Amino acid sequence: MTEKILIAVDPDALAGLCSKINSLLTEIRNIRMSPMPEWITAHEYAESVGRTTRTVSNWVKTGQIESKRNGRTLLIRAYPR
Repeated sequence: MTEKILIAVDPDALAGLCSKINSLLTEIRNIRMSPMPEWITAHEYAESVGRTTRTVSNWVKTGQIESKRNGRTLLIRAYPR
C-alpha cells in the first residue's frame, strides 16, 4: 500500500499553477495536426537529415533513397514504407 503525503501549498501559488494548466489545456485543444507529406523536396530532406542537397542527390543516384520528379523538382519520400 502506498503511503500518502500531505503537501502544503500557498493558495496564490496553487491558483497560478491552475491557471497555467488551464492555459496549456486550451493550447492543446486548439492544436490541429495534419499528416506529414509523403514527398518533400530534396532541400527539405537534406535539412531534415543534416546533410547537403548534393549528398542527397548522390544518394538518389546510387539508389539509397526513393525519389521521383515533379517537373524539374526532385522529390524524396519523406519516410520509408
